[in-house]
Amino acid sequence: MAVGRLALGARIFCLAAVLGLSLAMRNVESLQATILLCAIAATATAADLTSRLPQSWVALTEAALASLVIAFALPDGFLLLPYLAVPAFIAGVSAGIWSVIAVVATEIAAVSSQLLISGGFAGLSDQSRDVAPWLLTAAGVGALGAWSRQVRYPGNVESDANYESARRLLSQLRTVARRLSGGLDTVSMCSHLLVTVHQHLADTHSAVFIRTEGGVLAPLGYRGLGAKESLSPEGAVVEACWAEMEPTHAVQTVGEANRRHRYALPLRAGSRMIGIVVADCPGIVTPKAMHALMREIDDHALRIDTALTFDEVRSLATMEERQRLAREIHDGVAQEIASLGYVVDELSSTTTDEAQRQRLARLRSEITRVVSELRLSIFDLRSEISPSAGLGSALSDYVRSIGARSDMTVHLTLDESPTRLRSEVETEMLRIAQEAITNARKHSSARNLWVDCAIQPPYASIVVRDDGSGLGAARNDSYGLKIMRERADRINATLDISGVEANGRPAGTKVAVTVGGAQPLPAH
Repeated sequence: MAVGRLALGARIFCLAAVLGLSLAMRNVESLQATILLCAIAATATAADLTSRLPQSWVALTEAALASLVIAFALPDGFLLLPYLAVPAFIAGVSAGIWSVIAVVATEIAAVSSQLLISGGFAGLSDQSRDVAPWLLTAAGVGALGAWSRQVRYPGNVESDANYESARRLLSQLRTVARRLSGGLDTVSMCSHLLVTVHQHLADTHSAVFIRTEGGVLAPLGYRGLGAKESLSPEGAVVEACWAEMEPTHAVQTVGEANRRHRYALPLRAGSRMIGIVVADCPGIVTPKAMHALMREIDDHALRIDTALTFDEVRSLATMEERQRLAREIHDGVAQEIASLGYVVDELSSTTTDEAQRQRLARLRSEITRVVSELRLSIFDLRSEISPSAGLGSALSDYVRSIGARSDMTVHLTLDESPTRLRSEVETEMLRIAQEAITNARKHSSARNLWVDCAIQPPYASIVVRDDGSGLGAARNDSYGLKIMRERADRINATLDISGVEANGRPAGTKVAVTVGGAQPLPAH
């Protein structure tokens, strides 16, 4: 839009100058040619505003037509020669130096051909003294336009294009997401996929595993009683499926006479593997039935891949919003409440009534507590999982900060594998742990807090336990436990909240969140 305004301004200014000189000098030939130039400029402006043609192409066409008109009007139309600089300037501003070279070359060719046709080599030689300086001026003005383009976009052309592409894609995503019948929920999509697999295979157990950033196959969903314990993304059948991107099959013997067939089915998104479906069946599946099943699985895989991408975009947006809220609280309400503490201090220092001073001291203590709570809330909002660290690092930083800012003694146990969980699983488990720790700090009156974290993908577990007053009666206006369960359901995790007793009396609360089934045995 800015380039279009520059082009329109350049055309109007030059045409106004040429028209004014033609009228002042009463040059009829120049006046007639100026009218033609106005028509060419108007057509070029309309093409810039209404068509999708690149402005460099429009400038090139305008340069050819304007050069022919100017050359045809020579020698009486010498007043029109300044217009040769206009297409070159527009080309430089819109497309850069190579477009300027093309425009100037076109102007030289058009003027030279017209002068040769009208007067031969003698005519070309006679008029070259008048035309050459303005062609050189056109080249200089075009180069100036190309330089100004670089000044306006200093090295950010590619970055701006990336932002524009991202904005366009996000707008399309918003429109498409509103039209999707199944939404973009990975858990529900996984359930639909497992139902489809069961309809074709009549399996007893099945599971979906998605590849994480760390290269580990993490569980997305299970189907069937005991599926978490019996199915894992390991073994030769899974490795062969991943390598070949085709369904693989193996026979497993359970007991002396019971045989089951394990299938590994690839989740393919184009030429990429995003995960694997593992299923146990009582019998062999025919090639025809498997071919029909894979057609449906490929369709489900594309949907799941889209949902996973959307989850990543949503996580980035959520992180940015949490950072914004933290800044707003810090710069707004936290500062205002802290300033009230100074007012109370001033009142306390000037009062002579001892009872009044004690009430002000209690008020000052409450303000200090509120400010401390706000700072911890800001810390909660700003606590994120680093792409280079992981859940264990983020949780340990958070727990140590809580221990330093509260009266509780914090005991942390961390057993973290080098491989990573899926990013959304790490985020949800961190938020659940934060909520459990916050509840213990605010409501339990505990003196000790134990946080145990074990991560061995696809398995992970966080246990938060305190020695406080135990579980109290649920309030109607409390949503903390409900949100924790929603977060656990979102990542297909198990959440257990229970009271701890000692000698038949409440002795604390235990919150345990587990994902990925049973804890695997340690490697020897």
